[in-house]
Amino acid sequence: MTKLLITGPKGNMGQEIVRVAYNRSEIEIVGGVGPAGRDYIGKDLGVLSGLGQEINAKVYDDINSIIGLCDVVVDCTNPEVTIKILKSCLENGKALVTGTTGFSDQDKKILKDASKQIPVLVASNTSRKAHIFFDLIKKLSKKTGREADIDIVEMHENKKLDAPSGTAKEIAAMIAAELDLDLSQAVEYGRKGKGIRKSNSICFHSIRSGNYPTSHRVIFGYQNEKIELHFDGYNMNSCAEGIVDAVSYISDKKPGFYRIEDVFNL
Repeated sequence: MTKLLITGPKGNMGQEIVRVAYNRSEIEIVGGVGPAGRDYIGKDLGVLSGLGQEINAKVYDDINSIIGLCDVVVDCTNPEVTIKILKSCLENGKALVTGTTGFSDQDKKILKDASKQIPVLVASNTSRKAHIFFDLIKKLSKKTGREADIDIVEMHENKKLDAPSGTAKEIAAMIAAELDLDLSQAVEYGRKGKGIRKSNSICFHSIRSGNYPTSHRVIFGYQNEKIELHFDGYNMNSCAEGIVDAVSYISDKKPGFYRIEDVFNL
């Protein structure tokens, strides 16, 4: 039985992780961690997440008061919080699974360095179907990407802080790899003013609107036609399922830096 601690349990993703993990026989939720002063501190996660019953797992405002009871910490919050959570994981020898996006290069280095001491899994998209989508993008890029203007259009809720999304950046990186492009030189961000689009460019377009969960579209524009691939998430369930799969996967692993592709056996 893997004992799980969930940070940010009030967020959309946090609540979905609670609901998914509760229905996994191999996982026991020991508690959640939220910011001090929030009105849900001390409440049961089952009630907070909409399960409709108490599950004997409360929300704490100090991770150090509960982290000793868990095996794995799951975090889908923001980079600043994640790095603080990582410090507690290091001090207590606990594995970390995070779906947080928007990490700086320094944050990524901190996460990589931490993986020398504890198991760390970082994923920008934890949906299994999304990774099939990625495979289609790679194949199309390899076959006709050099002929196309490539645009990545992504849409998320208006509370999402980072843009482009972590998934959009991951898509751009895999396209650039297939085309042997320097990603830093190939990317553009929207269009403004006058000027002809440069060749071999990958352009991001980010939309933050309402409470739309997630949408990614990749457009390959040719002279006389276009091919468009798109992936829409109706809610956070598929990503939460992948996160919980990652928890089960990493629970018995040695220190190291793991990927969601390892979990999905891709």
